[in-house]
Amino acid sequence: MTHGVGYSAMETFLAYRLRDEQEKYFQRMKYQMAADSQRNWSEEGKTGRLFILFILLALSYYVRHIWKTTEINKMLYTSLEVVDEMRPIRLIEHTHRANLITPFVGAQVDICEAFGFDIPEGCAPTYVSRQKPARKRGRSPKKTVERGF
Repeated sequence: MTHGVGYSAMETFLAYRLRDEQEKYFQRMKYQMAADSQRNWSEEGKTGRLFILFILLALSYYVRHIWKTTEINKMLYTSLEVVDEMRPIRLIEHTHRANLITPFVGAQVDICEAFGFDIPEGCAPTYVSRQKPARKRGRSPKKTVERGF
């Protein structure tokens, strides 16, 4: 029975049958984008947040599309893992110095290739381990001195 609508039971079912699935899907989208609670004090603020949410939705679907259609889905199991993998990249700003971007390592390089991004200059994975070779335990043997008699 609906309130104030002249629908029959079948018309009501057809009108609202996907409502529960749509609500669950929208809730999952908001959770994915960390927008599950919106604190708004004005209508303009709400409109702005919904616009940002719409842009995030478009970007998340693009990330999901690239994840599905490239080899990334064999390395990372969900499209959220793609975002999580790129999250540690930082731009470090120092006063009176040049900005520094943290190096791209591991799967970050593959993700950039899949999206067609160029890795910024100086951020390529050119890491070389500075670890010294492991020394043998114990005392080192005495050096032998050859004497010529």
